[in-house]
Amino acid sequence: MKNVIFLFLLTTSILTAQVQDIEIIEERGESTILLYAQNNTEDELDITFKLESIGFVLSEKSPINKLLAPKAKQALITLTAPKGVACEYSSGISYKKVKKVVSASDSGRKNRMTGVQINTTKINVFTQDGCGRCEYLVKYLDDMKIPYVELNTSIHDPNQALMFEKLQEAGFKGNSVQMPVVIHNGKTEYNIKDLAAWAKKLK
Repeated sequence: MKNVIFLFLLTTSILTAQVQDIEIIEERGESTILLYAQNNTEDELDITFKLESIGFVLSEKSPINKLLAPKAKQALITLTAPKGVACEYSSGISYKKVKKVVSASDSGRKNRMTGVQINTTKINVFTQDGCGRCEYLVKYLDDMKIPYVELNTSIHDPNQALMFEKLQEAGFKGNSVQMPVVIHNGKTEYNIKDLAAWAKKLK
């Protein structure tokens, strides 16, 4: 038994040293633990979060894969402890930087045009440079010839303030969000899990 505990502590210390760019934040409730990943880098990260637990009821299955925007905080999993049950958990996280592929057409990205205000007759897509999900949705809309307005938050800083203003109007209370954020038919869509399936519903 002592050997098992020693190995567990050793594994945890190795994982912690390996992920210094990411901070795992724990928020405890009366019977719950919420775990968040905080990206402390300037890069978009592809993260894999692994969790082993005894007794807890989990909101997600491990491992969990997510794209984490630069300097963003994102919820990973909720652990709920049943009444009277002894619970414990251990976790580890690994990541890789998402490489931005710059094509010849994108080499002058800073000179691209971007929308600066909401167009109520079109789909409005808030994007940021280096966001693979954003590029996927914009390409899909282009390919399907669906009218839209791209509101890029990297090219035009005020678009970010506009985006969070619209998020707050929709009831969003966080300080980070998974891109893209889409406004369509008066509704604000954010933290879209299955982007490909969701995009197919657009017309």
